[in-house]
Amino acid sequence: MNWATRCAIWSDGGQMDSSSSTPTSLLQGVRVLSFGTFVAGNICALMLAELGADVVKVEWRESPEALRSYATPEQEELFEPSGVRTTALFAGLTRSIRSACVDMKTEGGRDLFRALAGRADVVIENLGPGTLESWGCAYDELRKGNPRLVMVSISGYGRFGPLAGFRAYASNINNYLGLTGAWALDGTHFDFVAGIQGASAVVAGLAEVDKGIPGVFFDVAQYEAGAAIMAPLYLDSLANGRDWTAGNNEVPGAYLSGVFTCRGDDHWVALELEDASDWEALCGYLGRNDLLLKGTAVTAPRREELRRAIETWTRGLTPLQAAKRLQGVGLAAGPVQDSEDLWRDPQHRSRGCFVEVSHPDIGSVEYPVSPHRLSRTPGRVQSRGPRLGEHTRTVIFEWLGYDEGVVADLQQSAAIWEPDEI
Repeated sequence: MNWATRCAIWSDGGQMDSSSSTPTSLLQGVRVLSFGTFVAGNICALMLAELGADVVKVEWRESPEALRSYATPEQEELFEPSGVRTTALFAGLTRSIRSACVDMKTEGGRDLFRALAGRADVVIENLGPGTLESWGCAYDELRKGNPRLVMVSISGYGRFGPLAGFRAYASNINNYLGLTGAWALDGTHFDFVAGIQGASAVVAGLAEVDKGIPGVFFDVAQYEAGAAIMAPLYLDSLANGRDWTAGNNEVPGAYLSGVFTCRGDDHWVALELEDASDWEALCGYLGRNDLLLKGTAVTAPRREELRRAIETWTRGLTPLQAAKRLQGVGLAAGPVQDSEDLWRDPQHRSRGCFVEVSHPDIGSVEYPVSPHRLSRTPGRVQSRGPRLGEHTRTVIFEWLGYDEGVVADLQQSAAIWEPDEI
């Protein structure tokens, strides 16, 4: 079924039962092989999986995904029955994905991967520079067996240019782009941006292939994906020659804006008065008719007096209480929330923004749901995060049709591995 037919079905609302050939999810029938690692590669794969693609994550026994061992100090170490470590982070970023354990250091493993790529629609990778080339599995090689293949490669600085060989993590990219100077050290911010860019590119590539384009390769550079959303920090320098500097917590052009202390320790509400009508509404609500503008301009002393009046009022309220009351008189206000606030937020809860996933080694954990709220084929969790190699045999059977004898030979040669207990 080509892309145009899918789009016609989705727009027409044709969601049919499992006996029909009509897809019940956006990417149903799309096969994805993923060498995606850390956050960027796993987010890219996860987004496609929860839109219905059959995503198979390729790892190898001696060097499994690094996120399997990234746990905070207060967390106990968790192990799968095979002895491989796992974490809630890994399980969250790999849910809805299957795991195949293939040793790419062996000739049989590399041959198997090329065979799987021949049956795939998409390959994702964000491995170190030159890794796929050393295995004979670069895009040009894989295309020989699959001319329609869509491949996305995510790296810090892109796959060509003087920095192509540099190792990079999101924290490096933050520094390179200036985000650390503007914000603070954030080790994963641009990983998420690059992963989303990669998934979007895959969908666009699939559409182009269905139009007759003979395969598509996407080179996603994390620093370029990050720079694309940082224009506000660059524009003043580009247009006026002024370097960006941290300013007051104010919105340019607003009559008054800022964050105001609320009840409790380090609790705040954000408020913006866009124009004179907002100013007058707030003065009336606070009973400060002496600060009404009555057609006059806002002066600095009057602005400071209103700030003091606002904070005197907000100090007796929680951020949510203050925001709801200000919203009640038509003003743009919102609570400044921390991680726990966001998890408990009634707006998120009412919209079903979290889903509980049960895992045999980790227990039940809540994760954010897929952000794709399509009306008829929404993104959804397909399965828990996999154990290492859990689906190796199944994927080989389903994708390649190999018999038990071939699988036994692959195991004997150590090209594949699967756990004794699944």
